Amino acid sequence: MVNTRLISAIAAAGVIAAGVTAGTAWAGGPGGYVEDPEDIFAAVGTGEFIDTIAGFTATGDTSEEASAAVIAACTQAGGVECTADEVTNDRLCIVSVASPSNHAVAGGAGTTVEDARADAFNRAAANNTPLDADSPVVVSACP
Repeated sequence: MVNTRLISAIAAAGVIAAGVTAGTAWAGGPGGYVEDPEDIFAAVGTGEFIDTIAGFTATGDTSEEASAAVIAACTQAGGVECTADEVTNDRLCIVSVASPSNHAVAGGAGTTVEDARADAFNRAAANNTPLDADSPVVVSACP
């Protein structure tokens, strides 16, 4: 009789442990777990090199991870003054636009690259760091 109760208790503990483990996986799971792969963050950024500004893209599970990843990619490539210019998980196009005359850089988001570029110009003007009218898109990422 004692053995039957012990086996029942062990079986119950196993069922509870399995339920807790499954619940954890479905409710966010351990660090690094992406519940919805469609909800990943994308970031664009820039860095200065000897005679040019280069662009980088990266992704992450959070905006902070995506921003850190884009800065790390720039730094690993030898860039200086690396920045994460725009980050989103809203399924929008994002861009980094750079002004050749004053080296100002701005990020923007929109439904198209052109809309995102216009948003970058608006943000740059709002930050009192205007871009030249012919400032190019250095890097873009669209869903």
